[in-house]
Amino acid sequence: MDRPAAMTLPIDADLARIRQAVRGFAQEAGLAGERLQNLVLAVNEAVTNVLDHGAGTGSVHLWRTDHGVRVQIVDPAGRLLPADLDRSPPWPPTHGMGLWVIRQVCDEVRLDHPEGHSRLELFMACPPVAAPAADAPPRDTRPPTPRHLLRLHRHAPDPDDSPEDGPERSRFQDAAGQP
Repeated sequence: MDRPAAMTLPIDADLARIRQAVRGFAQEAGLAGERLQNLVLAVNEAVTNVLDHGAGTGSVHLWRTDHGVRVQIVDPAGRLLPADLDRSPPWPPTHGMGLWVIRQVCDEVRLDHPEGHSRLELFMACPPVAAPAADAPPRDTRPPTPRHLLRLHRHAPDPDDSPEDGPERSRFQDAAGQP
């Protein structure tokens, strides 16, 4: 049986159905593990934004490429702006982090407004699977450190910090320790 090269889903309140369909499509396209979960998370966040802040309806379009999976989330309300994608999450984090999370976990995020609709396009690459050479030494089987892993760190006060920063301020950092 041939795998579908594309799929379209209507946006409605049945987020579990959408997540399940995205997961199945992306698995068939070659995504697995954390990259698969990150794509499902990103689509869930985008669809939730359409439901909570947009028209409450729209569509999700998925298609396979030679290098991965592309997903477009279309919101007829057209309220999503490029500045929304660049906004940092609130501190302390409570809500309003969906677009920031999407930017962290996807390989590409684009936004345009065809015919007045917001069209958010996400891309997640499928890593190529190379067969080891017959005379190659055994590979390390540990999974690689995720590129977009976020950790919440508390650090000791810096003498140059202002008093309003507090003695134990928290900051988001990526896996490399960068804010």
